[in-house]
Amino acid sequence: MAKELSNSKPLVFEQIKEVDENGNEFWGARKLSKILEYSEFRHFLPVVERARDACKNSGQEIADHFEDY
Repeated sequence: MAKELSNSKPLVFEQIKEVDENGNEFWGARKLSKILEYSEFRHFLPVVERARDACKNSGQEIADHFEDY
């Protein structure tokens, strides 16, 4: 199964990737939550919060990596 995931997930991430007017790639949290098989978006919100905390703890500007949702 791990082999199956390693082969299929990158394609899924590429399919939901968005690109802004400056060529920056990004992925929307709602779309990510669906492909990661969260039953409801509200269950994915703690994951987003932990990612924001990790961004802050690594010295990165949260606003450079996250939009309000």
